[in-house]
Amino acid sequence: MHLRKRGKRWECRFSFKGALFTRSFTKKENGQRWAHKTIAELEAGTYVDRDKLFSMQLKELLVLFYEHVKAQRRRPKNLKYTIDMLCKEDIGKCYLPQLNGVKLSTFKNEMLETRSPTTVLKYLQLISRAITVGQRELGIPVFNNPVKQVTLPKEPAHRDRVLTETERLGLYKACENNPIYFMRSFIELLFETLCRRGELLALRFEDLNLEDKTALIRITKNGKPRKIGLSVRTIEIIKSIPRTVNGKLFNVNSISWFEKCFKRAVANAGLSNFTAHDLRHCGTTFLAEQSWTTQELMAQGGW
Repeated sequence: MHLRKRGKRWECRFSFKGALFTRSFTKKENGQRWAHKTIAELEAGTYVDRDKLFSMQLKELLVLFYEHVKAQRRRPKNLKYTIDMLCKEDIGKCYLPQLNGVKLSTFKNEMLETRSPTTVLKYLQLISRAITVGQRELGIPVFNNPVKQVTLPKEPAHRDRVLTETERLGLYKACENNPIYFMRSFIELLFETLCRRGELLALRFEDLNLEDKTALIRITKNGKPRKIGLSVRTIEIIKSIPRTVNGKLFNVNSISWFEKCFKRAVANAGLSNFTAHDLRHCGTTFLAEQSWTTQELMAQGGW
C-alpha cells in the first residue's frame, strides 16, 4: 500500500494479484481504512467494484438491459420504445445509489396523471426486471431492488363487454365504408376464431389447412404455437380475402392507423366502451352458449 499527498487530497494505491487499485481521500486515515477493507474483501472473494454503481444512471442500466435481452424478445422494438421513453424522464437520469422508493413513488404518481394504471405498472415492472438482470447477469453491484418498496398500481377489473347479436351485426355493417377494406373480414375473424389481434395480424396463408379446417397460430402471447379449428364461416371469409404479396392474410403497416379505423367503425355502429379484444370475449361467450366445454374454449383461445 502506498499513500502520497497530491494537492489537498491523499492518493492511496495498492496492487493485488497484478491488478492496481487507486482512490483519493481528503484524510490520510480514510485512505488507510479503505485499503485495508478492500484488501480483506479481495482475499475473501467478496469485493465489489462500487465505483461502477455510483457512476451509472438508471437509463444506462436500461440500455444495457435492452442489449442483453433484445434477442430473446418477440417484439424488441416495443421494448426499445418504452426504454427510450423512460430514459428521457427524470427517473432515468437518477444514479443507481440514489434510486429509492420515494423517487420511484413520485415517478409513479406523475405517470398516473397521464397514463393508465396498467401502463404505469408495466413501467415499474420493466425497471424492476432491469435491476434484477443487471444484478444477476450483468455484474452491476446492486444490492436491493427499490421497486419492491413501492405500492404498485392496481390493474383495472377485467372487461366483460359482450355485444348482442344486433350490435355485432351493426358493427359488421359499419365496416362497409371503412378506409381499411378488410376491416369487416378482420372483425368477423376475431369473433369466429377467438384469436388475439396480434395473432390474427401475424397469420399467413401457409398456416391454414382448409381441408382439415385448422390453422396454426405461430406467434402467441405465451410463446407456444397452437392449432385452432376453423368454422364454416371462417373458411368462407378466408377464401374471400385476396392474396397478399408477403403471404399474410392482412397487411397492416401501422397499428395506430388500424386502431383509428377500428374506432371509426365502432363509432359508426353507435357502440361505446368497446375494443377489438372484446370481440374475443364475444366469440367465447357465443361458443359457450353452443355447449363448448371449458377445455375446448381454452384450446381454441390459447388460455
